[in-house]
Amino acid sequence: MANTSLKGIGQEIFEARYAYPGETKWADRAKVISKTIASAERDDDKEKIEKLFYESIGSGDLIPGGRIIYGSGRNRGNHNLLNCYVIVPEDTVDSIGKTIQDMYRISCAGGGVGFNVSKLRPKGDHIGSVKNSAPGSVSVLKMINEVGEHVRAGKNRRTALMGILNITHPDLLEFLSVKLDHGELNNFNVSVAITNRFLEAVELNEDWFFTFNNKEYHSYDLARVNTEEDRHEIVSVLGMDEEDALCRAENFHKEAWTDSFEMIGQRDIKAKELWDMIWKNSVESGDPGIYNIDLANSYTNVSYFESLDSTNPCGEISLPSYGNCCLGNINLNNMVLDDGSDLDWKRLAKTVRTGIRFLDNVLTVNTFPTEECKLVGERSRRIGLGVTGLHYMLIKLGLSYGSESCLEFLERLFSTIRDESYKMSIYLARDKTPFPEFVSSKYLNEDFAKTLPARIRMLIKRYGIRNAVMLTIPPCGTISMLHGVSSGVEPIFSAMYNRRWRYNNIWKEKLVVDPLFQQYWEEGKSLKPFVGAYDISPDEHIKVQATIQKYIDSCISKTINLPAEATPESFSQAALDYAPYLKGLTVYRAGSKGNEPLQAIPLTEENIERYMRREEELELGVESGDACSLTGGDC
Repeated sequence: MANTSLKGIGQEIFEARYAYPGETKWADRAKVISKTIASAERDDDKEKIEKLFYESIGSGDLIPGGRIIYGSGRNRGNHNLLNCYVIVPEDTVDSIGKTIQDMYRISCAGGGVGFNVSKLRPKGDHIGSVKNSAPGSVSVLKMINEVGEHVRAGKNRRTALMGILNITHPDLLEFLSVKLDHGELNNFNVSVAITNRFLEAVELNEDWFFTFNNKEYHSYDLARVNTEEDRHEIVSVLGMDEEDALCRAENFHKEAWTDSFEMIGQRDIKAKELWDMIWKNSVESGDPGIYNIDLANSYTNVSYFESLDSTNPCGEISLPSYGNCCLGNINLNNMVLDDGSDLDWKRLAKTVRTGIRFLDNVLTVNTFPTEECKLVGERSRRIGLGVTGLHYMLIKLGLSYGSESCLEFLERLFSTIRDESYKMSIYLARDKTPFPEFVSSKYLNEDFAKTLPARIRMLIKRYGIRNAVMLTIPPCGTISMLHGVSSGVEPIFSAMYNRRWRYNNIWKEKLVVDPLFQQYWEEGKSLKPFVGAYDISPDEHIKVQATIQKYIDSCISKTINLPAEATPESFSQAALDYAPYLKGLTVYRAGSKGNEPLQAIPLTEENIERYMRREEELELGVESGDACSLTGGDC
């Protein structure tokens, strides 16, 4: 397999973000990466394994995560190579302080951090004898966000954060609305952790109340009155009883110091009302997403020794506190045979096996930012092998994204990736050792392990397995642009689009054409497979994600793109139908974040003739419709 040469924007990204001084080609960095990661092998195997890694990485068949590309060989090998971590703070001052300190350490080492803040007492709860003094979970997220504002790591990488709150937490209503102000929590993606019980309550239209430490919090309606301003309005306040709700209203819901409150009575929120509220805010602002915490903790292999309370910032891996993401991706675009008739399945299998060994070695050579991260990482030896270039692969195979034939092909593709991954991890367990927490009877009783073919389960029982879980789907934004392919499992944004930017207070605009689209147009091939993110229906988006999720033991970073005219009501029911089968769900409505830099051009015959035959040189670029756009969130 020949070494790949980066082109255009890919070469620019390489030089700006990843190249070590003196490196000018991808092959230069691939050699350093391969040598660094192969150093985990026995002395008599190092040279052979280094060559194996270099063949896959140099050709672009295997694309390591961004931290691995950047950090390999730097600081004499003393560098964090993992993209993301998770911290779950406890409800103490010391724990909150340590959380912020550890987040700062991790971010300075180039890692993103996810947080589940559901263990923190709600805003307005008592702290000791001091009544109504707790700042609440959202306040802690704001503190973390402020620290993140001042972090820079490795080629100006900003911090990337995820905030998760359980659907039962009394701070939920404040949490839901915080991102509607685009200036708040600007370093965060946010998600609500939903449960099977909540989904059942939505279906049955039951009342929903909130809980913390076995205390119930109900919703009360109060009249907020201001006689000086002739103002009388109804506000809803959570409290443990009427007296508590009135105290919280006095402390946190005044708009003017002369406001007073009159109790009207208890009015619990319907679960369906809360569900609709989630999607109203999400459609309007892109946040929150949902994290199906029950499915994440059941459809896995680790529930007997870990609680997966949060995800990383882009949502592709569910993790315990101080867990980490060790990421790499198979470039599916490279797996298509030259005639477009099928995949090179042998090449795919070899790349999968190489990827599993490679990522397992990354854990061995990595320098973790904290001792807790090291202990949790070694406990499960969790890795995350994903894919990128899926839409380019589908285009070359003549399959329409989300069609029935596409879904059938994805079943075969991802079952193959799953099986080859697990077989390789079994081989590594036999050659080295299983992960420390491996217990055969417990592991094979896990829901995901039960879906494995009988022969693989038999081999696990005999030899163990090296990595507790090993499959994910990252967004792959920057590293896909590096290699000039579509991102992750996302469709391309559009085959042709205008990119707008501001320079010296003047808006400028440039036509950008997808490079594969230009190639097909120049060669006279059919342009029918080229559909953009907003040409694909929400139902087709979700079906692709649900199909792939069956074969992935962790999560999927995927955005459901909605047209500008979409309403929360139109999506809420579809989300409810699929929520039990998806570990995460994120939507993005066109135009929801204001003046957007990319504007799709419809692929009409008139537009194709008009734009493709222009004499000026076209700018080539690949964009996806994913919403994980945090500055530091490159996976």
